[in-house]
Amino acid sequence: MSQTYLTTQELADRIKYDARTIRNQMKDTVLIENIHYIRPFGGRKILYVWECSGQIFLDST
Repeated sequence: MSQTYLTTQELADRIKYDARTIRNQMKDTVLIENIHYIRPFGGRKILYVWECSGQIFLDST
């Protein structure tokens, strides 16, 4: 199964939230590492898995 990976800004654009809100308030509380997002190669960059992350916001509306 293919997955769509998004940067914080791309996710923010899709769900209409500010990127800072995602980074500061949702990451590690609503969005869980290795389920909703990954850090490729153990780096600082975060990529969100749209199929998992987006589902949270689509279900809540």
